Amino acid sequence: MAQTVQEPVVEESEILEQLKSAVSNAESLGLEIPPPVFNFMEGRIESYDPGKSLRTSFPVKAEYSNPMQRMQGGMIAAAIDNTMGPLSLLVSKSAAVTLSMNLDYVRGIAAGKRLYVTASVVSRSRTNLIMEAVASDERGKMVARSTAQFQLFRMPGMK
Repeated sequence: MAQTVQEPVVEESEILEQLKSAVSNAESLGLEIPPPVFNFMEGRIESYDPGKSLRTSFPVKAEYSNPMQRMQGGMIAAAIDNTMGPLSLLVSKSAAVTLSMNLDYVRGIAAGKRLYVTASVVSRSRTNLIMEAVASDERGKMVARSTAQFQLFRMPGMK
């Protein structure tokens, strides 16, 4: 099932500002937004449909490869979690921790390519958020899909 590449709904710099403004005193709480692992993986925000979905992309670096020179499954999971996490903050304005994540791998993606992840909100309550995500290659071919449940909680300084 090929996915079409969507155009940005909101610019990356504006989305990053929304993420940072969700926690007014992030630095004093010791929070880094976006998280260091997102920056380490050289994540890029591609688009955001407010309250609904977030699309990111990550380079598939040789250092992330398994013995077959395909992105290692744990790195794909990290890319997906690094998309769902910021979406949870944008949607809920609450801190969130991943309670569970189910992941199905469909095909590999070679080093030198770019992995695109689109995360969407499925359901939300006061304390929980359920999301799904699809990771795809540059042609829109599915690499993996995931569902995850997050627990929401307030921290001092959250709006």
